[in-house]
Amino acid sequence: MRCLLPLLALVSAFAADAPAPLRVFIRCGPKTHGPGDHDHPAFARDWQPLLNATGMKVSLGDADAKGAQTFPSAEQLAQTDVLIIHRQGGGDFKPDEQARVEKFARRGGGFVVIHAGAVAGNATSADFYKDLVGGSWRQKVTKWREGPMELKFVDKAHGISNGIADFGMKDEIYYDMDLRDDIHALATAPTPKKKGAGFEEQPQLWTYEKPGAQRAFVFIPGHTYVNFSRPDVKSLLIRGIAWAGRRTDLASFEMRAMLPDCPPPPPPEKK
Repeated sequence: MRCLLPLLALVSAFAADAPAPLRVFIRCGPKTHGPGDHDHPAFARDWQPLLNATGMKVSLGDADAKGAQTFPSAEQLAQTDVLIIHRQGGGDFKPDEQARVEKFARRGGGFVVIHAGAVAGNATSADFYKDLVGGSWRQKVTKWREGPMELKFVDKAHGISNGIADFGMKDEIYYDMDLRDDIHALATAPTPKKKGAGFEEQPQLWTYEKPGAQRAFVFIPGHTYVNFSRPDVKSLLIRGIAWAGRRTDLASFEMRAMLPDCPPPPPPEKK
């Protein structure tokens, strides 16, 4: 039944007038931490085919030997619906890169920011990034904690988080980030900051929309690469990408990604 339902959904989708593929550009960088952590090149390698399997059309920047990718050109961004930023210092842009990103945002482009992609290196970059995606790491203010964490969903009706139960994993949280008041938190996590008899919870997943311009989905976990194989993490990211791309059929993208895991049908019996 798990494999039949996605198949039926695909049949229905193809029977209707299918929209143009969602165009995604993955902006990754070199690996920056120890074994199993911040493995941005592995994300680019594994998630391009995974997202293509959902029906998206995924592009990557040219990468050097260390995995550092070139920034998407103006032409590439003109052919992109969603820009995924998953690299160390994702909020730092050169002047020409910032100009391209601003143009992409003004025309309604989507952003998906993962883990250290939410980090900006200085106050000017943090100001720009906060306005772009709803929040930013603020140097000398924002803190981190690596280890066991728990995601608690505060909006279980949103298309991205619908049906996903609270869960824990070994990863990393960021807290005391510089967040806009108009972000929409989907999930929080307890921080080391005491609050009453417990600990203060702060957003770890949120959406942000700027009227007449960009959409953003920010996913703060992603420190430990093996967690990208979790079904709940896959669901959240696939749905988040589709949402940032202004699609309403979020679950259909997720179901298409499940098909490769389904066993092939048995061969017909010989008579």
